[in-house]
Amino acid sequence: MNQNYLIFFLFFGLIATAQENRVLITGEVKNDSLPIENVHIINKNSLKGGISNRLGQFKISVTDKDTLMISDIQYQNKIIVINQDHLLNRFIEINLLELTNQLDEVLVQQFDDMSEELNLPNAGKKPLNKLERNLNHYSQKSTPIVILEALLFKPGGIDDIYNIVSGNRKRDRKLNALIQEDALNEGKLQYVRTMREHFQDDFFINSVKIEEQHIDPYIYFCLAQNIGSLYDKGRLIEVIDILLKSQEQYFQSLESVDD
Repeated sequence: MNQNYLIFFLFFGLIATAQENRVLITGEVKNDSLPIENVHIINKNSLKGGISNRLGQFKISVTDKDTLMISDIQYQNKIIVINQDHLLNRFIEINLLELTNQLDEVLVQQFDDMSEELNLPNAGKKPLNKLERNLNHYSQKSTPIVILEALLFKPGGIDDIYNIVSGNRKRDRKLNALIQEDALNEGKLQYVRTMREHFQDDFFINSVKIEEQHIDPYIYFCLAQNIGSLYDKGRLIEVIDILLKSQEQYFQSLESVDD
């Protein structure tokens, strides 16, 4: 037991002696000749340290072979071992390199619809054009109701009256109807082209008994009997049955137009 105490006191004495042998030196921390403030300088051996001031200056107690640990969040950490030159000059200069944070590889991907990626309410919906936005903006209420709401100073009342009086609402409604009609006609024309290619002209000329110049208008006429939907569903027998039985109605419609 006495031997353990002796070892302890000897070890403590060596530490105390080492502490007494340390000398106070000054230092300066720089980056490209510019002083760095708030850098931590720790003596790993004595577990004591300091922080550089606004001029980059600091003071610390050291002895030969002590290890200094220098750290700052914006600069690369550095380790310096004290030598005799440091002790003789009572000065140490520390130059730090800026810390460059290397980012992980980033994959840039272009999405067709960012609203879907962000899970927005309009996700998957086609953006409205100017006409569609106007139609959504116009009040769909009747003119008397619009006038009454304007007299009651309800929000939007004056604007709604202006759109009615100026003819904006009526004009845009007509324009929208024409656009929808054009889209419908384009869809019907596509059915005409598809069915004519599918059944071939010989079928219409020899089986349906329709002359070549009447094939397109005849298919267009039969679309009113829902053959487009039947064709899409693969119910070709029903389509053929309608095509074979509608000649008389088709020619009667032509005669009524001539009259």
